[in-house]
Amino acid sequence: MKDIYGTALLYSGGLLDDIHAKTAHGLLRYSDRFRILGLIDKKFTGSMSDDHVEHCKENLMIFEDLPSALKDLTEKPKYLVMGVAFGGGMLPEEHRSIIKDSLSHGMDVVCGLHQLLSEDPELAALAEKNGAKIHDIRRPKKAKDLRFWTGEIKQIQIPKIAVLGTDCAVGKRTLCQFLVNALRESDVKTEVIYTGQTGFLQGFKHGLILDSTLNDFVSGELEKAIIDCAIEEKPDLMLIEGQASLRNPSGPCGSEILLSGNVDAAILVHPAERKYFDNCESAEAVIPRIEEEVELIRHYGKEVIGIAINASQSYDASHLKEELGIPVINPIYENINPLIEKITSTLITR
Repeated sequence: MKDIYGTALLYSGGLLDDIHAKTAHGLLRYSDRFRILGLIDKKFTGSMSDDHVEHCKENLMIFEDLPSALKDLTEKPKYLVMGVAFGGGMLPEEHRSIIKDSLSHGMDVVCGLHQLLSEDPELAALAEKNGAKIHDIRRPKKAKDLRFWTGEIKQIQIPKIAVLGTDCAVGKRTLCQFLVNALRESDVKTEVIYTGQTGFLQGFKHGLILDSTLNDFVSGELEKAIIDCAIEEKPDLMLIEGQASLRNPSGPCGSEILLSGNVDAAILVHPAERKYFDNCESAEAVIPRIEEEVELIRHYGKEVIGIAINASQSYDASHLKEELGIPVINPIYENINPLIEKITSTLITR
């Protein structure tokens, strides 16, 4: 999969303003793997990416469909990248046509769904006929290619921060991107260990796609990614992207990052204006208070050194700053220097 590089169109299928278009949002903000030429989203045709997503790398045109994009663009993109995480990881029938159109035009399709499109007979035949490929980046590795946790990570002395959240789709990877940019500007050589599809698509060098990895091997694959990063990149600091949250009942995650990743500290991302866990509204599964999550992480033997709030610009987080005594910022709207100063003063030896 690492040979996937080049020009691309993003597809968000009418969901650009939805949190489940987070892959599209991430690639609009940053990607070393793709040069994004535009976006296909019928709902927002004629507008620009900056109208809907903050901090875009470039302000790109949004097209109604593939033919209109190909007509207006000065170069043909090599890839169509599916930028939405549809429910259950399956492709809804109403979005199938964009895949077929792209393959018919000889474009490769990059898809991060659990449904493996390359195994769909109709789509596979279209790809072969037109000299295109379907890249299913969530295709699980075979057990023989995976490794168990060994404890070798204990030899890695490079500081590591777990960037966790109190729920899914709250901006953990986005915060990693903001932090790595700012830390590198401060001459702190920083690498991100990705744990999801978007981090891979953005071009981070080391990581795993956690939810397509056999559970027995998650800790070992995480350990391997961290060790490989330490040996090959020799960074001053690593940020480990979290997934879901420690207490989301539909898919709890994070303890393996805190423990198997042998991290030195954590930063929490919290959707302060969200009451229930994502997709758990009908079960009335309430997101715990951020203060409780900080205490829970302390029971894992790790300290939370900063909070990032995912909320509207008007949200007042001053009470959290006073109660927790650590930096609390809204990274979309506020300067992240307080987090950078906390990280460097706590973990970086000059």
